[in-house]
Amino acid sequence: MFVGEKRMSSYWKVWSAVLLFAVIVFITANILGLQYTQHTLTSNNGHFYRQKKPTTRSLPLQDDIEIRNSNYNGTIIQDHGKQWNISLAVRSSRGRTSPLKTKITLAQDENGVYRGDFITFKISARDVYDRLRVFGGDLWYATMYDQKSKFGTMGKVVDHNDGTYSAHFYAGNAGTVAFRFVLVLQREAITFQRNFLRTTEMRAAWTGTFISGNVTEKSNCFLVREGTWKDKCEFPHPKALGKSTFLCDPPKSLPCNTMSLITVNGKSGATVTMNTETKSLFQSWNANQKVTSSPTRLNIKERGTSAVRDTDIYTIPSCEADLKAPLSDGYWLKDRWVSLVCQNRKWNDVIEVQQCLQNKEIYFLGDSTTRQWFQMMVEVVGYPINVTDRNWRPRVKSIPDEYLVTGEDDYHWNIQDLRNNITMKYRHHALSRHSQIPIHRFPYVVDVLDDLKAPQCNYIILISLWAHFNTWTLDSFHERLINIQKGLVRLRERCPNLMVAVKGPHDRGDVRGYWILYDMIRILKEVFVGHKVFFIDIWDMNFAYAFAQKKRIQIHMPMELIREEVFMFLSHVCEQRSTKLE
Repeated sequence: MFVGEKRMSSYWKVWSAVLLFAVIVFITANILGLQYTQHTLTSNNGHFYRQKKPTTRSLPLQDDIEIRNSNYNGTIIQDHGKQWNISLAVRSSRGRTSPLKTKITLAQDENGVYRGDFITFKISARDVYDRLRVFGGDLWYATMYDQKSKFGTMGKVVDHNDGTYSAHFYAGNAGTVAFRFVLVLQREAITFQRNFLRTTEMRAAWTGTFISGNVTEKSNCFLVREGTWKDKCEFPHPKALGKSTFLCDPPKSLPCNTMSLITVNGKSGATVTMNTETKSLFQSWNANQKVTSSPTRLNIKERGTSAVRDTDIYTIPSCEADLKAPLSDGYWLKDRWVSLVCQNRKWNDVIEVQQCLQNKEIYFLGDSTTRQWFQMMVEVVGYPINVTDRNWRPRVKSIPDEYLVTGEDDYHWNIQDLRNNITMKYRHHALSRHSQIPIHRFPYVVDVLDDLKAPQCNYIILISLWAHFNTWTLDSFHERLINIQKGLVRLRERCPNLMVAVKGPHDRGDVRGYWILYDMIRILKEVFVGHKVFFIDIWDMNFAYAFAQKKRIQIHMPMELIREEVFMFLSHVCEQRSTKLE
């Protein structure tokens, strides 16, 4: 062998040994784990020691659930060959989704579910002919609860657009739990409401009262955006309503500018044609039906020998604007709402709440559900009103000690804590669906925002617009929200540190309005995202409460629930002072 060849051979032997050693180290590290993935090196006075890394992980998000490709691609469901094969033709029928035929199965081992796990079910929609559905679009709700321990949570139902859905629950409590899966509305019912009912003008109707001296006259009034009209009293307000206009038939003798009151009119100015089949979509045999094949019970095991908190498992963000929706909003346990959306906490320390809100002016702008918040806030801030389900409606006319109460009625109300300089104001939004509403005492939200010009900019704003808007067209409702958004932009230019929260809707217990209210969550989020607005989604929170506490879903939910909603609001407003979870 030549000298050069000997040197080359030695060279490769050395590098082969180095490579072999590296491979051995790599394999050993993977086999043994070396436990370095769970530790980090930290310096302390020049000495390094191993410190365990946090074991919490981020909560899975609703957006993380992969939407599988549909079997239906728009042209062909099954390809039996390159050519159209007539011999494969069959005689069959296709129907709407049936709660009696739909199958629901657990997608994991039922014996291996521990507290803190996510539980997933697969929903395979079938029609009345027991045929698999190829479209999504049905609306479901799924709940997991144990009324003995007053535990309740809602499952996030993800539509895979191919006739299958997945429902995801968070196992927030150990023990035996029950399930309920309900087909709220079939795809066809939602299609009708989206394409026909919701686009119909003049469904929002009132009776206008015109007064001049001793003369009182009434006429029909409507909200109109599209179309034409002739000889109507027009009450435009582009800054608030955009291209929509409040119209009234002219009174018999009085001029248009004498309108003083409006009253909700159950008789719509629009005619929505519904044939027998369409009407049946909202009847009890099609809508709000329990799925009979769904699992009923499951045992959730405790994780470890000691109780493990949710924050020991997952990293839960602070209550900030533009949060991503987790795969579970949270759960009820006894009288406490445990949020997985953000770090909410109890606010039972009056002194702590007063310190947070000192020198602040808080506006509650919305409907009567917002007034429930206002009443509860009065108690949380320190006045021992002992607000209950029976006494929240009447306005408190006076408060002893250092409080000042002003306002004209239940819809226009101010309370000031003189000692702490905390001012709370409630304003019901304009064009409400009540009786005998004085026009001048029901302002548009955008007008209230534009009037806020205090140099100290000490404002906190809560906005909630949903309960009175189910008869508005999508365009009119969206435009009103956009104008409020523009008002917030103008206000934030004056007050850069402005704090704003928007409260979402909840079901009112009427299946005919269920989807329209539910879709408002999407609309509200889309309008206010990116504008430093904290969105408080209470839909699942209210549903879970009803199942955990054996309560009925209605427009005005119990004050016990409202208190926890207000705690969510305070956890945002005072989040810098609420870093420690209880």
